[in-house]
Amino acid sequence: MIKKPPFHPLTVGYDWEMAVLKNTTESVGEEEIKKIANEMRRKISWARVGMDIDLLELRMEIISNWQEFKEKNRALIDCAKKIAERKGFTILPIGVRPSEQMPIGSHIHIGTIADFTDATRIANGMIKYVPCFVALACNSPFSRFEIGEFKSYRVIYNAEWCSFPTEMRIPRLARGGWGEDVQVRLPGKPTIEMRCLDSTADINLMEEYVGLLAGLLYGMGKRLKGKKEDKDMVKWQSINRFRAAKDGLQATLFWNSEEMSVTESFKEIFTIAQEGLEIFGASIDDLKIIKKMLKKKQTQADFLLMFTELDKDPPSLFRTIMNVLSNEDAFKEYLKKAKRLPIKKPVSIENFILSHITKEVPYLHLYILTPFPPFYLNRILTRLEKVGRITSKVTPYEGRVYSRTDLL
Repeated sequence: MIKKPPFHPLTVGYDWEMAVLKNTTESVGEEEIKKIANEMRRKISWARVGMDIDLLELRMEIISNWQEFKEKNRALIDCAKKIAERKGFTILPIGVRPSEQMPIGSHIHIGTIADFTDATRIANGMIKYVPCFVALACNSPFSRFEIGEFKSYRVIYNAEWCSFPTEMRIPRLARGGWGEDVQVRLPGKPTIEMRCLDSTADINLMEEYVGLLAGLLYGMGKRLKGKKEDKDMVKWQSINRFRAAKDGLQATLFWNSEEMSVTESFKEIFTIAQEGLEIFGASIDDLKIIKKMLKKKQTQADFLLMFTELDKDPPSLFRTIMNVLSNEDAFKEYLKKAKRLPIKKPVSIENFILSHITKEVPYLHLYILTPFPPFYLNRILTRLEKVGRITSKVTPYEGRVYSRTDLL
């Protein structure tokens, strides 16, 4: 049982991934990204900038104050952009590149937490809130030449196994892992990492994400004394995660035993986060962009989708987005004029699964496409088989495979 607030002190950091692009929209490549990172570290003594595969990764030092965080966040971004502009490159933090599958994320670390068992309890408690942050941070409405079915293709594809649904763990038996939406980084790092957010193109929105998550995790740490987990939470979190990735802030979630707009869930989040935000030197009133997004149910993905109405060709679309987002206030300006969007009715996840079954589709393929643990996915597939929509058989190489009966 957690006897006192487990964060001593409350600190923040991030790994903010960004594409670095040529004018042709291609990546500049790993060697050029390394040069930018090295130059940034020479210019800023505290910068922990590096590279992650084919992305520039800005890494914030450990900070415990909102104002200091904002100043250093600005310093990192300005330095990266100046170096890139001098070289004729563009820095672009969005959730994914339209014609590729490379996911791009905002990974936020909240510390300092030294007890693994406490951290595991908090991570378990955060499972409920992951879909809310997925919805808020949607910024990848295209991927692999697909456009618009989801507002976060990065999340629906589990960020290529770099942000997949968090596993509920027994705290006293847990050993940790890597790559989950909420990741306990102990014993290596005394933090809990939120990996489920698409990379944001707005520097001020990134600051608000960090402040809100610092407050929320601090509040969760104080509220988990003797808390028993809802046995159906993982099932509903899986469904909610899918709905959030599909519809963003227009999503309907199953929340506290009823269907409601995802934006309404933030009332609960703000209440829990208030004390921690104040310790960090901020307040709910500082979350100006988030509050406006919630009011209008608008995400960065909705902003990007506006450009697909003009041009659906991925390379051409990407060039337009690069040009528009060169103005770092572009999303804020859009948000001022954007209309309030309606709540969307949830789609059937069974129909979604069925739409991806053709002939002899391996179980693994369906598992990757859905947020469910195998237990719940198996129940859906069994139900579809019982009503005659699909058939299955077991093969030595791929295990169970599924076929649609109307295609046989």
